[in-house]
Amino acid sequence: MDELTATPLSRIPEKPVRWLWKPFLPRAKIVLLDGDPGVGKSLLALDLAARLSRGAALPDGSPAGRPHTILLLAAEDDPGSTIRPRAAAAGADLERLVVVADWDGLPIQFPEHLMKLGEIVRRHQPDLLVIDPVMAFLSPKVGAQNDQCVRQLLNVLVASAERTDCAVLLVRHLRKAGSRNAVYRGSGSIGFIAAARTGLLAAPHPSDRGKSVLAVVKTNLADLPPSLSWRIHSNADGLPVVEWLGPVTVTADELNAGPDKDRPRERAIAWLREQLASGPRRPAELLAAAASAGISQRTLHRAKHDLGVVSHRLFGSKGVAAWYWNDATATQPKGAPLMEEP
Repeated sequence: MDELTATPLSRIPEKPVRWLWKPFLPRAKIVLLDGDPGVGKSLLALDLAARLSRGAALPDGSPAGRPHTILLLAAEDDPGSTIRPRAAAAGADLERLVVVADWDGLPIQFPEHLMKLGEIVRRHQPDLLVIDPVMAFLSPKVGAQNDQCVRQLLNVLVASAERTDCAVLLVRHLRKAGSRNAVYRGSGSIGFIAAARTGLLAAPHPSDRGKSVLAVVKTNLADLPPSLSWRIHSNADGLPVVEWLGPVTVTADELNAGPDKDRPRERAIAWLREQLASGPRRPAELLAAAASAGISQRTLHRAKHDLGVVSHRLFGSKGVAAWYWNDATATQPKGAPLMEEP
């Protein structure tokens, strides 16, 4: 057994966190991207890789800086017929996207090929390593449900990432069995999300059909950022491309809950619409009624935003002003002029 070392923290140099895309992709760390099959996880990862490869703006508008090199391990998409044309459609610098293929016609498996992968990482010095999906590359010897096995495997990946300052993006399918907490939805051991410094979830928008959302499930290195919406459409050649649509207020747990009309936010939207059907209402009155109905103040304000409810200041006959909420789709109340809420 190698000797252990004991070093006072005062002698350990402080290392600032470095980012490929703050706060979504930290360097030298593991990031998980979870989602159901068919949601577009691989296309999403490829869009990010394409942006980084050419140093283009990232999905939230932040700069990517210099062009980056990306290593791709893909088990479900063919490099020639799928990955290359999609990467080209995303505007990637194809010289900077490097596909790691099978050795000697045998499938890549971990931990058997971790050493060879480490050699390729050292040779190409990538900024991002994408393994998609991670479960497809695990040897049958690895118990994907076993926390100890998973942590030992990921520790080797983390060590390689730290040596090269490379971010590691592991793509993972969701398990069929549902959980209200998005942290527990990914397939395999809880060790995956525990080892990851950032966990991402890609899922359909719960109330806006045709739109999807990328949300942060967990982050240990920064504040939780707003979720980002996106959609997939076909270009002139019929190839799928990702279009980013901006931030949304949907959380990872709300994405995880799915388009269930009994969800708290959807129930609050329906409740507020019904409350405003007969005309404007005082906010204090609505908040009290919502509390009695089991709807929190935060959920009610999100429902207000989603429904497009506007706030107006109404001046009565005696010149006394009061604030009211009003359904933007309803006819505006008659009477004195309105002022928008500051």
